[in-house]
Amino acid sequence: MALRHDFIRTLAGKGRVIVLACLAACGCASTSYQYGRFHPESADGMALQPVEVEYGKPHKTLDRIGWVVGIPARLLTLNRKTDNHKISQETVDKLLVYLEENDITDVYVAVNDYDPKGQWARLRQNDRIAPVWRYSMGTLAWLGYTIAPNRIFGGDKYNPYTNTLNLSSDVPALVLAEAAYAKDIHSRRHPGTYAAVFNDLPVLSIWRQARATSDVLAYSRTKADWKTEEQAYHVLYPRIGSACAGTAGPFVPVVGPFLGAGGAAAGHVAGRTVAYMQKSKLPKPLPEAVPNDARPSVEGATPTTLVADKESSRSPPASPPSDASRVIPASFEASHPADR
Repeated sequence: MALRHDFIRTLAGKGRVIVLACLAACGCASTSYQYGRFHPESADGMALQPVEVEYGKPHKTLDRIGWVVGIPARLLTLNRKTDNHKISQETVDKLLVYLEENDITDVYVAVNDYDPKGQWARLRQNDRIAPVWRYSMGTLAWLGYTIAPNRIFGGDKYNPYTNTLNLSSDVPALVLAEAAYAKDIHSRRHPGTYAAVFNDLPVLSIWRQARATSDVLAYSRTKADWKTEEQAYHVLYPRIGSACAGTAGPFVPVVGPFLGAGGAAAGHVAGRTVAYMQKSKLPKPLPEAVPNDARPSVEGATPTTLVADKESSRSPPASPPSDASRVIPASFEASHPADR
């Protein structure tokens, strides 16, 4: 019994180290950003084309089931828009800008869509991936998509074998993280091998998630988009923390299934801490000048501004009498004693 407890404590300690290491790697995102350029034959290294976006038709029953199935994902990220199957045009537009600026407009975007036949056709046509990977790992990915569709089970995911980005969440940080993975795939000399190793293997997939998170953070800083950067700290850190700690789950009896939740909690703490520190470094806006009429009045003070306004609104005083030695009191002194 004592040996088992020691074993659990050892794995838990190593799990914390792995989580902190992964989160530290994400937090060290460079302030400089390298945009994707994958067409060296062009003058500017880019070959843009209209991004093909396919929207799934609304279906109340499926969407309600998908919302219920997405509850664990919303608890994991503490974001009510995760796997809500209602993607706003603002999120889609932000994704399209990212794809254009990084020269990956050939990515097919499926918004809450389910199309096994079309995905099989895209698998066959994707010459970027070697056939040995397309018809092995790609076929398995296609079967998973067909049996457990994103339309119900959610999950924002880029499929490198079909070059498709499936969207289920209205969370720009999650969407851009998968787009960053598409950019990573496009930059590889052997994308099929890279996808098979770093996308499907449990431990190594954490590396590509960390790279994608760093890309989103650097991109957001370059665009001066603090809202998306802060969101990345809040939703991507817990996801990486859960993945890091969850890898040890099968080796830990009893508490193994809960390690992922513990890793997500550690990610939330780390992410919100980093977000707070980064927010404190942002330049503070200058205070706006307060108009005179908006300033609070002080009890007992003389309303000089109001008096001046009243004076300016009156007609000019009549010409003085012939007796120049006589002192003529000001009109407000004579007729408005309450203003003294």
